[in-house]
Amino acid sequence: MNEEKRRFYKQMWAFALPITIQLMITSGLNIIDSVMVGSLGVEAIAAVGISNKFTQFLAVILQGFASGATIFSSQYWGQRNVSGVKQILILVSKIATIFSFIFALVTLLFTPFILGIFSDDVLVIAEAVPFLRIISLSYVFTALSMIFSVTLKTIGEVKRPTFYSVITLLTNTLFNWLLIFGPFGLPAFGIRGAAVATLLARFVQTLLLFSLFVKKGILKPEVDSTEPALQITGPYWKVTFPSIINHLTWTMGELVFFWLYTRTGTDQTAAISLIDPLVFLFICVFTGLSDASSVMIGNQLGGKVYKKALFYAKQFIRLTTILSIVISGVILLFSPIILQFYNITNHVEELVNQVLLAYIVLLPFKNLNYVNNVGILRVGGDTTFVMWLDTLSVWLWGIPMAFLAVYLGWPLWSIFFVANSHELIRAIIGVRRTLREGWLKTLIA
Repeated sequence: MNEEKRRFYKQMWAFALPITIQLMITSGLNIIDSVMVGSLGVEAIAAVGISNKFTQFLAVILQGFASGATIFSSQYWGQRNVSGVKQILILVSKIATIFSFIFALVTLLFTPFILGIFSDDVLVIAEAVPFLRIISLSYVFTALSMIFSVTLKTIGEVKRPTFYSVITLLTNTLFNWLLIFGPFGLPAFGIRGAAVATLLARFVQTLLLFSLFVKKGILKPEVDSTEPALQITGPYWKVTFPSIINHLTWTMGELVFFWLYTRTGTDQTAAISLIDPLVFLFICVFTGLSDASSVMIGNQLGGKVYKKALFYAKQFIRLTTILSIVISGVILLFSPIILQFYNITNHVEELVNQVLLAYIVLLPFKNLNYVNNVGILRVGGDTTFVMWLDTLSVWLWGIPMAFLAVYLGWPLWSIFFVANSHELIRAIIGVRRTLREGWLKTLIA
């Protein structure tokens, strides 16, 4: 290994490892909910599954807003422009707060109607309505914690947010135990208790991350009056709007996929709902790699060091491919162990194992898309290309194939496979785009 590669891997792991650990801890929020609620039965699992699937719609749109924060903040930090970082943070936080508040209000007003889109099982909807209403109260905190977290990553602050994630996880675990099961004579609230625990944990996480910006001096009021206002609103929307549309069309596609899965039965809905908690812990490493690629490459683009940015991109693609193969084996090894913690029937367990095999086949392509399309191409401002690539692949290929598979009565694993076969198309086109170098751009003055 030459010196340049050695420096790359040293810097990459310095970013990716804490981010990965933080994401693993954060994913514990969903896993703990899933495992504890899993002991309440299939209806409870399905209720949390459809509620989380709808909430994911908000989360993915917020990721569109956050992607703009990542792009500009990483390039500003490449120039060590603290004022630019702070002003993009404030701008995106305001936008995300307004959007999430409106989203929460709509959710509270139309909860039964929203859940009825995903399931016609009366018992499942009855469980899901109070759960989703409580979860909606956490949407503003979810938005702010997401924006705070991605901005901190772009300036190299990854260790303390990881420690804060531990505090958040412990808070969620404690209140899950107290509110779901009601020990020591306390009332047991079931899945409503899980929702309240998540709400409290998100509030704690947001407060801790905000305090870190204050400690670092980025949000101190006395600094504001001396800083020149940067014209960032226009450039932000120009780069970010395609990303938001991208996330919107992508999320709508994911909702259509999930709706199609629910048409095949309650057991199938429960099985699909278990896939994300089972694999998310293992694929956090690729989210960490994607975030690290955005920060490292964005810093180089901000400093106009294009040759090094391209070198970093190629290394991230190579590393993603190798690790995908390794992680596939890890998922196969540990998923049967994790499934033992769920109170599910043999039929549901069999469905989960079948879908996992289809998932593993597509995993290398899925991870390449996440690291390359999301982490690399977007940070160079190539958001319009990624928007069209994702949207057309999902809506002109994945969804029609999924509809056909459901209509023909194919088994769940094959419906899942053809629905997600767009990952292969996107991976080939996306990597080719990266190697052609047209995305290497500096977006700030």
